[in-house]
Amino acid sequence: MMRSTAHSEEFIRLNFPRLAAALEYMPVGVTIVDRDLSIRFWNPAFCQVQGFPDGVMYPGVTMADVFRFIALRGDYGPGDIEELVAARVELCMKFTPHSFMRTMANGLKLNIIGRPIYGADGGINGFVTIYHDVTAEKRHEEELEAKNEELLKANEQAHAASLAKGHFLSNMSHEIRTPLNCVIGMAYLALKTDLDPRQRDYLEKIRFAGEHLLGLIDNILDISKIEAGKMDVQNVEFCLDYVMETLTTVVAPQAASRNLKLVFDLDPALPKLLVGDPLRLGQVLINYTNNAIKFSQEGTVEIRVRKEVASPSTCLLRFEVKDQGVGLSSAEMAKLFVSFQQADTSTTREYGGTGLGLAICKELAQLMGGDVGVNSQPGVGSTFWFTAELRTPPNAAPALIDQLSFAASELLERGPARHARELEAVRILLAEDNTFNQQIAQEILEEEGARVCVASNGVEALELLRHSEFDCVLMDLQMPQMDGLEATRRIRASPHLARLPVLAMTATATTEARMRCIDAGMNDFISKPVQPALMCQIIANWLPQRALQTAPRKDESHAPSVDPAFGGDPAVIDLSVLAALFGNDPHSVRKFAIKFLQSARDGVGEMEAALVRGEVELLRQLGHRIKSAARTVGAFGMADLCHELELLPREEASVELASARRIVIQLRKLLEKVALEALHGSNCAVGDGG
Repeated sequence: MMRSTAHSEEFIRLNFPRLAAALEYMPVGVTIVDRDLSIRFWNPAFCQVQGFPDGVMYPGVTMADVFRFIALRGDYGPGDIEELVAARVELCMKFTPHSFMRTMANGLKLNIIGRPIYGADGGINGFVTIYHDVTAEKRHEEELEAKNEELLKANEQAHAASLAKGHFLSNMSHEIRTPLNCVIGMAYLALKTDLDPRQRDYLEKIRFAGEHLLGLIDNILDISKIEAGKMDVQNVEFCLDYVMETLTTVVAPQAASRNLKLVFDLDPALPKLLVGDPLRLGQVLINYTNNAIKFSQEGTVEIRVRKEVASPSTCLLRFEVKDQGVGLSSAEMAKLFVSFQQADTSTTREYGGTGLGLAICKELAQLMGGDVGVNSQPGVGSTFWFTAELRTPPNAAPALIDQLSFAASELLERGPARHARELEAVRILLAEDNTFNQQIAQEILEEEGARVCVASNGVEALELLRHSEFDCVLMDLQMPQMDGLEATRRIRASPHLARLPVLAMTATATTEARMRCIDAGMNDFISKPVQPALMCQIIANWLPQRALQTAPRKDESHAPSVDPAFGGDPAVIDLSVLAALFGNDPHSVRKFAIKFLQSARDGVGEMEAALVRGEVELLRQLGHRIKSAARTVGAFGMADLCHELELLPREEASVELASARRIVIQLRKLLEKVALEALHGSNCAVGDGG
């Protein structure tokens, strides 16, 4: 070690002139000091980074002299100059390695690194220090940090905006679906009454337009979720037969109305049980099949499923929908599967559509590990296909194609306006807080022969289940006092109710809502507005055999239909809204107007009681409950006030209560005006029609 050090020292002594010449041109400052802190060497860069004028550095200058100059110009901050110098000299005399950052008075930042110099005897002979101006580097780092902070904030804002968009879309879906459920449901019920041809034509068009609007809402909601990266697929065990039966239930009436034949061709080797997302599979198949029916005038629509690739645990299935319709050219096919694109601009005028459906199909297929495509020839027809990668649970059996074909042919034979009364004498508990949704579901089910008992919330539903037996429960999600999810959890916790079918009914038709239903223990999911045939089919699928009984069909009577002039101020109540729902039947308009008034008076009374108790959250819930009914009857002024109450900002208790009191007072005054207008208008209508 001693020999090596001595050799290095000799090398440095002999070569120092060369080393000094190199250090002269280095871009970093360098100083070499001896044991008594005399500066034996410095380069121009040292004076430059320190900002020293001529004369500061001279032969024999010491570190104490340098420290004093720096202290006098204020780089070390306030304090006695000699004390500041002495403190730094004391640190230097320790000759310990150091590395630190110093910011000078002019803003420059220096990175200072020092190391001791050892002699041949191993002792410290001096110290070498490097001074690196890192001002630009630090400024760049700070700019990068600021940019990163901006990007982080922007990302957080984008995430918050995405969440807000998701919540908004979910809420809007619920808000639109609730009145739309009333429109479609009431049109369905009205079509079952005695109508003249013109009235039936009007109602068919109302129902068709309502179902078309529902499809648009679903597409917009789905494409928005896909763009936000929020669309997920489930991995649940399901039966492919069930997906095909649902497809048949939905599309068979439309195919029958156009005299088209549905044909199913399923690979006999298909597993009966699969693991994947049956909802999304059905969504793509329904979209493809509806398009095939829409663009076909005659012939058949064939649904074909094949197993392309399989392993012990997975399989790639190929789904095809073949029609004998108008067909597509190569140029038209190139425009498919892109958002808001149609094969031809004339397509929208002749057949309708937004171009969203196929884009959603492509995204869903890719989410399921597959792809989409089309083969077509103008005037011959088209074959739309997609693939999906699914898992296979152990012991999966072949599908029962014969049963499926039989079910399809049965539905086709019934036609669009007829379906089997599968719910005769079935005991159904309907848990629903909205008065009008209660009536729609109850009348649809009773038309099928079911016996329906209604509960307005989860608490009432549980109480009825304790004292009566039911074959099935239809459970709304958003209800006061106890929502449908909590009520279902309590049902599942009860041993004697554990096997009772519980089916969700909600206007919030999102994947997240469906997963919450399944997690709570619900068996299946019916979205509102309900499709009567599909709702009855889903209920029948979950009923035990003992519930499927037959009973004599009850006699039906219908109120006479008249055509009086309805109207009114929408800010109070516009009775033409109710008239449109009930085919201008004045007796139904009066019945529902009175029913709404009773419900609204009870609701406003509950609001006033809640005000006295200071229960603002209950007031928000009551606002939600009354709002939907008010919109349905045309009391839009009341609906707007209830909406304002439901969305009351969360502030200090006294501020919230004052805002709520103002709204409730307005509601009470407006309710009296609504009562006068509704009763007067409906009485006149009945008198004119009688």
